[in-house]
Amino acid sequence: MSDTFMRQWHMLRLIPRMPSKVSTSDLVHSLADEGFKVTRRTLQRDLAKLAVIYPLVCDERDKPFGWSWSADAAFLDIPSMDSHTALTFWLVNQHLKALLPKTTLEKLQPHINAAEEVLNKINTDQGAPAWRHKVRVLSQGPILTEAVIDHDVQRLVYDGLLRNRKLSVHYTPRSGKQKVYDLHPLGLILKAGMSYLVCLIREYSDVRLLALHRISQVCVLDIPSRMLEDFDLDDYIESGEMGFQCKGEIAFKALLSKGATLHLRERALSDDQSIEEQSDGRMLVNATIQDTSELRWWLLGFGGSLEVLEPQSLRDEMIAMVQSSAKRYGILGVV
Repeated sequence: MSDTFMRQWHMLRLIPRMPSKVSTSDLVHSLADEGFKVTRRTLQRDLAKLAVIYPLVCDERDKPFGWSWSADAAFLDIPSMDSHTALTFWLVNQHLKALLPKTTLEKLQPHINAAEEVLNKINTDQGAPAWRHKVRVLSQGPILTEAVIDHDVQRLVYDGLLRNRKLSVHYTPRSGKQKVYDLHPLGLILKAGMSYLVCLIREYSDVRLLALHRISQVCVLDIPSRMLEDFDLDDYIESGEMGFQCKGEIAFKALLSKGATLHLRERALSDDQSIEEQSDGRMLVNATIQDTSELRWWLLGFGGSLEVLEPQSLRDEMIAMVQSSAKRYGILGVV
């Protein structure tokens, strides 16, 4: 009896949520790998019985038939989720809304629903739980509209990437003319709500970047993807292809207004950061930091509250950018 229970418990864990599915043959092999030897017929009887109790669905449209948990099935949590874990899940969901595509976040929805159920059952001294009105997650900058990614496109791209399979995709570049590409996926980059597939196209060796929301159709081919021996995703990002070009560490020195340095006392730029007040009331900040493209965006956000002193190359860049902005606004007397 205990062996049957353990086998069925492991089997339930092996069944994916819709739209993914798993065949009975694959379940038999997976259970065998975990030490449970069972015939296909016995497994089918188990599935039929469990489908009466749990929201299991059998897709009989195509062979081999596949089993799934229904898309809206409640998340089974053993041991049960405590209130602090539930609040953490809810906060993660709120924070990631501005960072990840909606189709990616939907994979977390059963966990989020379970978390909300736990939070809604918390006993309070006064009335119903009010946790929704007591916690907020804010993001910097304007909230942009979402680039919509087709569910099936995302699922198939992820599948091909994780299984190292070649992909055939219909892609519409910004020029507007749809093209069909044979791709070799190398990696996936998520940035500010956008998803990008790093890949090779056909037999070319130059690494390309495709936005997932511009892909309309995907076919995962039963052909291994071609890899580059010296390719490293972190090196690719640092090369500047994603706007994060890193030129190494620099000894950063700048003067900031006192108000502008308040948050740096709580969240330092580096472990060796120092802040000293100057005779004119401004604060001298010294820190060893990474010289990246995003550093420049961050510095420009301070406007007139900041003056870069060192390194000289960065100071010269900031001067050039400020002068260019002044000219665009028609400010006369710019030197």
